[in-house]
Amino acid sequence: MNMSFRILVLTILVLIGMAGNSLLARAALGGHLIGPLPFTVIRLVSGFIMLLLLALIARVRPRLSHILMPVMLLLYALAFAYGYLQLGAATGTLFLFFAIQATILCWEIFKGYRLSAWQWLGSGLSLWGLWILVGGISNLPDIIGIVLMIIAGISWGLYSMLGKKITDSLAVTTANFVWSGLAVLIIFAVVDIFDLGGRESIYISMPGLYYALVVGAITSALVYVVWYMLVQELSGVTSASVQMAVPVVVILGSAPLLGEQITNHLLIGGAIMISGFFFVTLTKHLRKH
Repeated sequence: MNMSFRILVLTILVLIGMAGNSLLARAALGGHLIGPLPFTVIRLVSGFIMLLLLALIARVRPRLSHILMPVMLLLYALAFAYGYLQLGAATGTLFLFFAIQATILCWEIFKGYRLSAWQWLGSGLSLWGLWILVGGISNLPDIIGIVLMIIAGISWGLYSMLGKKITDSLAVTTANFVWSGLAVLIIFAVVDIFDLGGRESIYISMPGLYYALVVGAITSALVYVVWYMLVQELSGVTSASVQMAVPVVVILGSAPLLGEQITNHLLIGGAIMISGFFFVTLTKHLRKH
């Protein structure tokens, strides 16, 4: 296969997969087709089954790189699911990516990295966009959803930074999914046995089950593997552009696919936040190349 065509195919798969996580999760959770806890259980368990099969085919032995990585993956998945119970796909994705961006920047600053003037400008733009976005949200359930999505973003950012130097992504990702999947099964068993949170919290319909399986096995497990393949092929600038394009895809897809209302606050705040993301991320990688 031609290298350029291969990169194009991988890029399209990653964009569809990462955006699909948000769109499918919101469709299932916002439509009350499944509770957030069973959604997380099915997502992580189907993910680790898929990854175990891939590891078996590739003859790769799962290996835990850092004990906190499965913890962060579990916290991300739980906060993500409960957050999308409250927020629309477009709004939730913007808060998620803001938290991821802020977490990674704080991590790198702590490690000694110094921001350029353009990166400070980008950070300011992201905060300004966030302020505009929050200004369009006034009720308590949305605020709870915002907090949960920020927790999800922080967890994913830490998960990414903890695994920054891994050399065998399939082995490590498989181990992380196995341990986080086992942990969430225990949590689900405790909630079910002691009836914590009511029966609604563990409700599963057949459509909800299908959504969770697709998110877990395809748009999470497989797409994470494809993402690592793509990163090896692209420069830092291009791979950062791909990742920052995900909120754009979700915003464009949330109205026709989920019937979400695209408000002025969402459009203006989202555009400013995404501009800030690009300034921070692309300038960072330009300084390295």
